[in-house]
Amino acid sequence: MFRSLRIIAALVAALLCALTLGAAAVPPPPPNPVWLRSFERVLSRGTQLADTYRPGQTATLSELAEQKSRLDELLSAVPADPPEQVAAAIARGQRLAERLAAIDVWWTLDDDAAAVADAALVPLRDTTLETQTALRSDMRKVARGVIEDVACGEVWTRLTNDQKERLNVPLESHDHLKNTQEAIEGQARSVLTEKWYPQFLNRAISWYTYAAGIHKKAFEVAEFLEGGQFTSTDGRAFYYYFHYCAKPPR
Repeated sequence: MFRSLRIIAALVAALLCALTLGAAAVPPPPPNPVWLRSFERVLSRGTQLADTYRPGQTATLSELAEQKSRLDELLSAVPADPPEQVAAAIARGQRLAERLAAIDVWWTLDDDAAAVADAALVPLRDTTLETQTALRSDMRKVARGVIEDVACGEVWTRLTNDQKERLNVPLESHDHLKNTQEAIEGQARSVLTEKWYPQFLNRAISWYTYAAGIHKKAFEVAEFLEGGQFTSTDGRAFYYYFHYCAKPPR
């Protein structure tokens, strides 16, 4: 009887082993064809837009944002165990997502600067709406420039020596504004007083709020760019510095 039980146990084990091996030999199902077609279209168009985008262009921004949103959505639903060719395409899509994220930082700096300037503008009863509107516009432009300069300086300090050498940019390209609030306020004052009386600016601007807002936003940009992976060795920071911090931007 014991011998029979051993035989039965051996047969069960053999059967389970065969089932396991059979299951392992079955290839994973192919990716959803609808997902794959959509992914290939977004990858192709998004890459084309990223390759041709240059600082200052606005015509393609809405489509870039649309492609970025669609790519993020598709990458959140990648198939499990994709075939090698599909896995390679997914890797390209992930790198494209990092490029689009860096471009997104660049084109949204205007909105960030507007928020900083608006928070620091002091309403004055003896000032016309036209004057306040003009000052707000100038404050936004200055904030944009200073955020950009300080953020680029921070990004530069976070690059490796190898990355700095590979950037191959002139020395003046990484001569950025110091990242202290005092330096930020000094630069903003210097630019704005070219057009506005200092006494008026002291009444119309909360300088501490203005400089602190610029400082905070610049560091948020730099910290975001420190993440991500664009290639096997370089992240968002390298890509961003090459395209948007080198002077002139490329």
